[in-house]
Amino acid sequence: MSALPQTKSSSLDQVFSSANGFSKVSVNQQEIVKIIHKKSGMVMQGMCQFEEGFEGLYPLFRGLSEAGKPKNLSLRFSAADKTAYFHYPQANHQDVSLFFAELILLLQKEVKFKNVLKEVIINRNHFKAEQYLLQNSMMD
Repeated sequence: MSALPQTKSSSLDQVFSSANGFSKVSVNQQEIVKIIHKKSGMVMQGMCQFEEGFEGLYPLFRGLSEAGKPKNLSLRFSAADKTAYFHYPQANHQDVSLFFAELILLLQKEVKFKNVLKEVIINRNHFKAEQYLLQNSMMD
């Protein structure tokens, strides 16, 4: 049983539906990771590389990738360039495609959550600053 949430479809499924593919996964029109894969004989191989500004997602990706990873999926990580290299037998394409779709969905949710949290913190700081100014003006 997978530790990742189950998803029915994803834009990533469409990327892995062809033998060779290139995709950039985005959140709010910001590209967070690019995925390149190709068929080589009976094996699919590729890489996931985090875009500039989103390298901080790499450790989360690496940790989550161990949760429910298909047995025939081989992952190799390069911390230096924030990239994961993968390969798997073509026969396991559907399982691996679903796994990556679920993993990318979690990363997209993380980016959205961080954006919302950032806005909440900014609004809270503005409120505190206004409250401080109001209190000071009432004391004069």
